[in-house]
Amino acid sequence: MHIPHGRPQHAQPFEITHHARWLDSLLDKSRIAPRNCVARPFARGLRTLVAVNPEQRRAAEELVRRRYAWRGYQAANDCANAEAAGERVTLLAEKEGRLLGTVTVRPDAPLLAEKTYGGEIERLRQGGRRVGELVKFAVEEGADWKAAMDALGQSAYLVARVIHALTDVVIEVNPRHVRFYRRVFGFAVAAAGRLCIRVGAPSVLMQLDLDQFARTLQSAAA
Repeated sequence: MHIPHGRPQHAQPFEITHHARWLDSLLDKSRIAPRNCVARPFARGLRTLVAVNPEQRRAAEELVRRRYAWRGYQAANDCANAEAAGERVTLLAEKEGRLLGTVTVRPDAPLLAEKTYGGEIERLRQGGRRVGELVKFAVEEGADWKAAMDALGQSAYLVARVIHALTDVVIEVNPRHVRFYRRVFGFAVAAAGRLCIRVGAPSVLMQLDLDQFARTLQSAAA
């Protein structure tokens, strides 16, 4: 899928280019990948864009819809109602105009995960945490999933921690993905055993301390 690049005149371009891959090192240290896994530079041309116009948002939504449907999940389309969508930053990993993956960072309340895990998220806030969430993560079929996930992870961290000064992000994942998110990225299980109505599938709420994640990245780069 190719990404439209037209944008309103008032919208300023925002893109992140990537020169080093974190994920190979994190996979290596988590022992999920073979121990001879060596971090590699990104291929030239890989970058992350912030979706700034309806066409780019629709491209992201279409990718999410297709990839969720392939897994048997539902995916509500909130492009048509920006007010209902709330504050969000949709990131697009692309190379040479081809969309490789997407994730959306929701940096402020109300979070979509509160529909299922409202009590747990409110307790985090009462403990002084500034909580956002990651939603609508999808990678194109046949794409380099590690490169796409790596690029989106770097960019989501920048948006969440550096731009919005969040202390934590939460994500709802299928139970079979818990081990990956915990061992590779350092997510902790915050609540389990519920049905995520938005996608019509079982979910586990996971929480990532962004300062701890930064220390993990520094260790992986050492």
